[in-house]
Amino acid sequence: MTELTVRQALQADRDAAALTWLARLQLATTQQILALGWPSVSRSIAVRRLRGVRQVGLFEAVATKSGAGQHVVLYRLTPAGAVAAATLLGDPQVIHGVRVTATEGIHLEHRLRVNDTILHLVDRLGQGAVEVLLPHQRRLRWQISGGAWHEVTPDVVLVFPEASTALMLEYDRGLRSLENIAVQLQRYREAVEQPDFPSRVARSSIVYVLHPPSPTRATAILHAAAEAGVEARVAVIAAWDLATAVVDAIAKADAHRAS
Repeated sequence: MTELTVRQALQADRDAAALTWLARLQLATTQQILALGWPSVSRSIAVRRLRGVRQVGLFEAVATKSGAGQHVVLYRLTPAGAVAAATLLGDPQVIHGVRVTATEGIHLEHRLRVNDTILHLVDRLGQGAVEVLLPHQRRLRWQISGGAWHEVTPDVVLVFPEASTALMLEYDRGLRSLENIAVQLQRYREAVEQPDFPSRVARSSIVYVLHPPSPTRATAILHAAAEAGVEARVAVIAAWDLATAVVDAIAKADAHRAS
């Protein structure tokens, strides 16, 4: 395991939020990590802090192109950064889970859109109101008869401790086939039946976030949910309506718990 220098350890303690956010996102643009890692300081100060984290070897910058062909600079944890984040989070799996995430093409574009969704929700709800699960916590994998494995990994899992609820988000840009979505929903139904998974899995809602919105696609996804037997847990919503819908859902959960 990579040993941190004294300077790296001190920097990690100072900029803990930035390291733990990047552990959750895996990749982030400059604007995304500035907004999440240093939300309460001026941009100039945040840029200086970001530069410091990079200079001590906790972050690395990767220049690449987005799916739209635009040049973009992305940040990810270095091995030392992963050790620091794992220490801050008390979760050694953060170290083992660090990998070279796709930095080009369709997967990158999807990841950055998902990050923007997280950023918008955190900005609306406040950082203390929601926990964004780490990549290895999102992945659900189980063995079926015959020795094969099934799994499902939401794009984002948001846990709202005070509301005792969680959301599994699937960011849908209309590129995945409906047949694939039907299989995914079947996996979500199977996941609820696994006795070893955290209780949040059974109480989570599954939200397909459509960008761009499509009533036809929304109807097809809801039909697939009904076929899989999970229609009561599935919602389909336009990306720009997500924050408002989440706020409403939390308010309803709070009212229900208080009654």
